[in-house]
Amino acid sequence: MNTYFNEITAKPVNTVDGKILYKIPAGAMCGNGDLGVVFDNDDTDLIIHISKCDFWKFAPGAHNDGGIKTVGSIRIKNVDLSEYNIKQYFDKGLLECKFANAEIEFFVAPENKIYFEIEAHESENLPCVEIEIPDTCNSVNSSFNDKGVACYIRRFEGKDLERDSAVAVCLNRIDTDAKASRYCVSVVTNFDSEKYTDKAVKTALNCDYDSDKARTQAKWQKFFSASRVTLEDKEIEKHYNLSLYHLAGCMGNRQFPPGLFGNFITDDFFPWAGDYHMNYNYEAPYYCVFSANHPELFDGYMTPVNEMRDYAKKFANFFGCGGYAFPVSFGPKALDVFTQKDCKEHGVLFLGQKSHAAYACVIPIMHWYSTYDKEYAKENYYDFVLNTAKFWEDYLVKQNGRYVIKKDAAHEIPYYRGEKFRYITHIGQVNTVNAINSLGLVKLLFKAVYDMAKELGLNAEKYALWEDINNNLSDFPIFIKKGKWCFKYSRFGIRWRDDNTVGLQHIYPASQIGLNSDEKLLKIARNSYFINDRRLDDNGSNSYLPAGARIGVDPAFVIEGIKQNIKEFALPNGLFRHHGGGIEHLTMVPATVNEMLMQSHEGVIRLFPCWDKKSAASFENLRADGAFLVSSALENGQIASLKIKSLTGRKCTVECDGIKRIIRESDSSEIEYSQNGNTVEFETQANETYILI
Repeated sequence: MNTYFNEITAKPVNTVDGKILYKIPAGAMCGNGDLGVVFDNDDTDLIIHISKCDFWKFAPGAHNDGGIKTVGSIRIKNVDLSEYNIKQYFDKGLLECKFANAEIEFFVAPENKIYFEIEAHESENLPCVEIEIPDTCNSVNSSFNDKGVACYIRRFEGKDLERDSAVAVCLNRIDTDAKASRYCVSVVTNFDSEKYTDKAVKTALNCDYDSDKARTQAKWQKFFSASRVTLEDKEIEKHYNLSLYHLAGCMGNRQFPPGLFGNFITDDFFPWAGDYHMNYNYEAPYYCVFSANHPELFDGYMTPVNEMRDYAKKFANFFGCGGYAFPVSFGPKALDVFTQKDCKEHGVLFLGQKSHAAYACVIPIMHWYSTYDKEYAKENYYDFVLNTAKFWEDYLVKQNGRYVIKKDAAHEIPYYRGEKFRYITHIGQVNTVNAINSLGLVKLLFKAVYDMAKELGLNAEKYALWEDINNNLSDFPIFIKKGKWCFKYSRFGIRWRDDNTVGLQHIYPASQIGLNSDEKLLKIARNSYFINDRRLDDNGSNSYLPAGARIGVDPAFVIEGIKQNIKEFALPNGLFRHHGGGIEHLTMVPATVNEMLMQSHEGVIRLFPCWDKKSAASFENLRADGAFLVSSALENGQIASLKIKSLTGRKCTVECDGIKRIIRESDSSEIEYSQNGNTVEFETQANETYILI
């Protein structure tokens, strides 16, 4: 079975009993990292929605009409949709469409060009192509023709906006005969070029269908060659690859990384303005990118985070602290979607939480440990991590020798505003002590900032304080539930909730509990995990399932959770129709599978730590903490092969039975190692590969 292939055999359904479903589109998709398209239709025509990561309306204020907006759509008339078949080829970036009276080949190329070829079964019924631009949200639209290219412009401008935005869409019919036509559509915004209309026309004219098709296929083949996972369950393997395909399809604009819904926007009214939600939604799509050996997908992540620095200082000052603090959400270029005048917290939507900036640090911390790229860290995120730690240095309260977190809600306080808000109703949340998710995030933060600073030779004056915080931060709160010790959501405040997975996020993604943890702590973690099955959680399946692998629960339970999500929520195009967001659930399958096949977050590479040993599996070039690329195969219940490439020359520690020799591949020389039980440790050299036998 080709697991880089998906077939859609029916028109997308976005309504049930006439009601619009939650806005996760079901139609075929493809993108190039910035520009994305979604197939749709109405009663008569094929419609292909166009969106782009950097096309936003920069209207400030919460619940305004700002946010990411659709660019427009390609309408193809005279297509008989009574027969419907679209094949998605992930490793080619290609869609092949067959309808009753026509066939269409479709791809999104680099340099933001959309290409398609329409071949009609009857020459007299060649489908007609038009570009449509919406006029919603008070956009200013215009059009013109230049050298045979039809150009359409959509703009948002005016004194009430934080900045102007504009996009030009140009349609060029580039080749035709009696039965077939080829088209190029270019899409350029004012963030791509000040002369965006000129560039769009030039791009549409200077196109080469065959050459750009070859470039597109080469790009995707290179992407999927970076790592590979092979499983007996080909349905899971397909969704693993399909999820990575969609993530890469929207993570390519370094100045405008994807918000909640990436670049599959089909109208101007997606929930929460498609913004950057910082209490897990923005971070979640990146959970899997490092272990899958795609650190390049992280390259845009820090841009909007760093653009919020001025606001972050101001917000930290609200709470009497230095450093950085974040609201619950914002947009690109520090777009204000957080101001709410009647909010009880300085008119800003913190929603009772102080942990948003600490959560934002999780992903650069993952980047750090998986790459140890010192120059990249200094240039992109060390300052942010340092200043987030500075906030917590000031915000933590030391009582009886332990650091305590006060007035930081585990969950959002959604009604922490307005005349109807009553403190007495939410007093536990308002006055929360030691929210478990914040404890996990702060533990990770201070461990990481200390490690980074020592590696970079910076901020030595802070080491003693950071060591003290690391050693004396409060323990995770616990209590007895249903006769078993479990994690409590907070020491004071919310004790437990039967929805979401906030009470387990100190395990994953905050990486504070794993197979190397104290057995008592692991037992509490497993009790908490099973007492409330959140495998199908709208918000948390993307953290619940990997957390299960981290604490070594029955792999059959985790695999069943993956398969249930595919059965219940997977759409024909590979997205998941959960309520909690859009692209965040694309990380669920690859993040979980990677943690089941290999773990390294505790400084030890563990092979197939949460995997049914009766089920054969293999992987190539999964990325481990310490900057290692690991390849291994499990056959007949045994590790059949193990190869590790060291990227930076750090010491490598591996837990694996039966290792007797370590061979450096470049010269076949045998390498010395130390051994403790089934764990071996050896020195490495940068860019050398080692075979463990």
